[in-house]
Formats: sequence, C-alpha cells, structure tokens
Amino acid sequence: MIRNIILIIFVSIFFTACIDKNDEDSIKIGVVLGLTGKYSDLGLYEKNGIVLAFDEINYQINNRKVELIFKDDNQDIETNKKVINELVESDVKYIIGNATSSMTKVTLDITSKHKDIFQFSPTASSSKFSNKDDNFFRVQTANSSKHFTNVIKLLEQTNAKDIYLIGDKKNKSYLYDYLHLFDESKQMEFKEIIDADLPYEEILKKVKNADFIVQVQSSRDAASLIQYLRINNNYTPIISSGWAMNKEFIENSGKWSNGIYFISSDYINYKDKDYKKFAKNFYSIYKYEANRSNIQGYQTAKILIEALKNGNKKVDDIKKYIIKKETFNISGDKISFNKFGDIKTPYYIFKVTNSKFEKIK
Repeated sequence: MIRNIILIIFVSIFFTACIDKNDEDSIKIGVVLGLTGKYSDLGLYEKNGIVLAFDEINYQINNRKVELIFKDDNQDIETNKKVINELVESDVKYIIGNATSSMTKVTLDITSKHKDIFQFSPTASSSKFSNKDDNFFRVQTANSSKHFTNVIKLLEQTNAKDIYLIGDKKNKSYLYDYLHLFDESKQMEFKEIIDADLPYEEILKKVKNADFIVQVQSSRDAASLIQYLRINNNYTPIISSGWAMNKEFIENSGKWSNGIYFISSDYINYKDKDYKKFAKNFYSIYKYEANRSNIQGYQTAKILIEALKNGNKKVDDIKKYIIKKETFNISGDKISFNKFGDIKTPYYIFKVTNSKFEKIK
C-alpha cells in the first residue's frame, strides 16, 4: 500500500515537472486584432493569414511548441489596454498586432515600457511610429510626405483648387498623416476637413463645389459614402486611402467603384510563382481568394517564425536577425526593412477600371 502511494506521488511529480517544462519551453505569441466591432473585417482577414503561416509549421519552432493567444481589441481603447496587460502579465514576449494605427498606438504605450516585448503589426501605417529605435516592426509601408508625392502630383494634374478631406476620426493615428498631406509642399491646402461620421446629407452639401475629395475611411464606409454621393449626382473625383483598397470596397460600391483613385503600397503581383503557390494554398483552406490583409497577416507571421528559428528568446536577437537579413521574399512580395523596422516599399496610385484595381503610377 505504501509502495503504491509512493509510486503515485512519484508519477504525479514527474508529470507535473514535464508539464511545467513544456510550458516553459513553449513560445507564447499574442495576436491582438479587432475581431469584433468596427473594422473587424480587417482583423479577421489578418487572422486567417496568421493562422495559415503557423499551420504550415504545425505550431512548432525548433522543437518548441508555439501557442497563439488571440485577443480581441474590439477597436476600443480600454478593451485594448485590458488585453495587452493580460498578455504582459502572462509573460508573453511576442505580440502580433494591431490591425489599425489607433489601436497600435494604445498597445505601444504599454509595450514600450517593457524592453523584452517585441510587437509586429501587419497593417499599422501611421508615421508616428516611424524612425524610432524600439521593439516595434511592421510589414505595412508607413505614411509619409515622401510617399504622398504621387497624390499631390495627381491633384496638380487635375488643376484641383477646392480639395476636401473626409476622414474617420476613430482611427486618429492613421488620419493624422492625411491631415498633414500638404505640410511640406505648401502648394495646396484643404478647403475643409469633414468628419466622416456626419450624416450623408450634410457631407453631400459640404462637397457640393469640391474639385477633388480625399477620403480616409474603411472599405465598407468608403463604398457606402461613394455610392450615396454618386446616386445623388455628385461625381467629384475621389482618391481613397489604402485602408479601403480591397475586394470588399468594389463589392459594396458596385459600379460606382469605377474611376475611384487609391493610394497604397499594396500592389499584388498575381503572376509571381510564390504568390500563386500561396494563393492556391490559401484558397484550398478558406475557399475565397486571398486579399491584401490576408497576405500581410501571413507575411508578418512568416517573418517572425523565421526570426525565431534563427535566434533565441531574446527580443534583441529577433530584431537583429530581421535588420541584418533586411529583405524577405514572401508570397510574391519583396519586403525590405530599414534599421528602425519600417519597410521601404513605395506608394502607388491605383484606379478602379472595370471593377479592378489598376496601378497607374
């Protein structure tokens, strides 16, 4: 009897030790995206790309188990603070997120106080995060006056004088760069800055005499407003931000999408063999054609996986590996990082023609 009790105790201690060791050896990665609420389409798309990347390695890196811990920021400041603090308390050292610039700023306000936490965003593009020696990297090109050169040229070529900005103030960090679009050139200025949350009737009246509209909204919101303006006989030329440039915009705006301009770095080379391989694999699982957000979620995860394979648990080693390698070729994209973790991809001007995005500059 005593021998049996001793054996049970020994076995319990052994398995407890094994579990503790497995927990200690596992790699915890927090994934913080807007999975519900406003802009949840962006977060859910990125999630699919991220999951695919980890599926491909069977959640194993150098014989260590990978644990993805998903958190929903709900595009809400207090919710985001709560989930990030939960990850910090759980000793999570790697965070993929957030999807929007506004929520990324909230996360950085917390993670920047912890030198051993690395944050990697698929789509945050605010210039407020640029040129900083910190633990934040991203695969989305940052907005900047340099990248907006093509926008200014387009406006000049159309001889636009009265230019109106319609912006979503809920994503302030992203909108900020568009508010300062003409700061360096000094050659133009916005006639008026319009809150995108105003009733459509009011927006229609405000842009009645506009020569050009710059629009900063999500794809669904952008499509809905454009559809309303066009149906009500306002055919003012519009350039929308990369935030709205996806298949859902065209699906939701219908024929009114044709002729709309976009500024974005999100060029997809559909003929590239690596893209075709990725797209085929993605479609076989999710049963829809991969969009840019899916791709960027996938790319973020793939780069982090490679860095973890070639480094160790230290954040500095992850950073050094990415910066030293500099260029990654993933799903048809050549992604090159500078020493601050920003990528060098240029911005392009696109125009919707026959319900397809075509690069024109």
